Amino acid sequence: MRARPRAPDGGGLRTFLFPEGSAEPEVAFRELNGLTLEEPVPTPGLASSVARHLAAGRSALVAERTDTVLRALGEAVAEWLAVGSPDRDLAERSFSAASGVPRATAPFGPLLEPAMPGAIRDWVREEVMPLEALDGFAPRPGGCAVRALGPRLAVIVAAGNVPLAWLPVLLACLAMRTPCLVKPATEDPLGPALFAATLARRLPSLAACVGVLPWRGGDEEVEAAVLAEAGALIAFGGDAAVRSLARRVPPEVRFVARGPRFAAGVVSRESLAPGRFERVAGAMARDALLYDGRGCLSPRVVFLEKGGILEPSEAARVLGGVMEGVARELPAGRPGLEWAAVTRGTLGRLKARSLSGKGTFLAAPGEGLEWAFAFDPELPVPEPAPYRTLWATPVRDIAEVPALVRARGGRLHALAFAGPDPRRAALAASLAGSGVTLIAPFGRLQSPPLSWPNGGSSPFAELLGWTRTER
Repeated sequence: MRARPRAPDGGGLRTFLFPEGSAEPEVAFRELNGLTLEEPVPTPGLASSVARHLAAGRSALVAERTDTVLRALGEAVAEWLAVGSPDRDLAERSFSAASGVPRATAPFGPLLEPAMPGAIRDWVREEVMPLEALDGFAPRPGGCAVRALGPRLAVIVAAGNVPLAWLPVLLACLAMRTPCLVKPATEDPLGPALFAATLARRLPSLAACVGVLPWRGGDEEVEAAVLAEAGALIAFGGDAAVRSLARRVPPEVRFVARGPRFAAGVVSRESLAPGRFERVAGAMARDALLYDGRGCLSPRVVFLEKGGILEPSEAARVLGGVMEGVARELPAGRPGLEWAAVTRGTLGRLKARSLSGKGTFLAAPGEGLEWAFAFDPELPVPEPAPYRTLWATPVRDIAEVPALVRARGGRLHALAFAGPDPRRAALAASLAGSGVTLIAPFGRLQSPPLSWPNGGSSPFAELLGWTRTER
């Protein structure tokens, strides 16, 4: 590799990583809470050079056996999962410093654990059948032979609300022999370069096929240079950023958008019982406050079914107390001026409703910028949602939930559930086609399996190309 994230003494921590032969960048340095970051000055020429060299490195990766590639990917994840991993420590420190989210609130472990070595192999085997088609033409039942390969180069535009959201896509692309160029988020300046360097140490062909280049989002000249070499663009981010990229993607480049989404929770009447609900409430609060409530798997609203031993209004008071304790373990970050203003305004209206006998219950210290829990029998969760706020609303029956989900216009894509298995199965069946792609127990929402179809489909279904031969 041309550049290494750990620069020589006297230099900074490099936020970029280029394959051998790429153009030499001009660099600048900046301080970030005690970390000295070395950043390239992005130009269209530099972007084009890095992208071309990554695409040219594909032949070496294609020549590797699938077992070899999957082993290297698994070993890289295992290295980061190891206690005391220096690269993971640096990545967590830099994410916390850049995003303002405390390390305790944005742990990397829950996001890495689903990608343990055996899980990567199982995922790829489940998605690519036969698995041998990644190595060459392989027979399928019926006599035909098939070959599977990904695009010539994938550009991954990462978002900074949650760290490592780009990891499953990166692993999938490399498994399908697609080189990757990652644009790191401002809030996660070191994570992609550090992980790419870990991959490079594990397998020389990966060193030629994984690059990291920061640039300012919306720099159309740099993005045009990158897209001219790409076969696919996977974009994480807000609506405006995703729409801007979508307008400029060449027609021959596959475009995969991962725009903003959110999660919700459902608690059936059977789980609204003393001694049972407290455990659910603790897991629910952790799901809501992990990653500062910024992620697409962060529940904003929980539906509490009437008719349990605890009625929703009683359960709400339990939840308020539980949220307070969990918030001490998962402290708040920095919401930003606009989000803080939205939160103050929303919580102010709720306080007024609670004093006017509307049945509203609000638990929030101070201005509510550390955490808040709101229960209102009439008002739906507002948009935009207030910062670090879990909103609870009662429902007569959980059969009402699918209509409430569909009213969110496909934005709600994950659901945590507490209740009997038959009722979970019935709810899942009624939610099919609604945009909900994951239903999990409370406490497991923020650590989904690799096979979770984020966005409704897997990277393999979206990017893998197949060739079929007939006799």
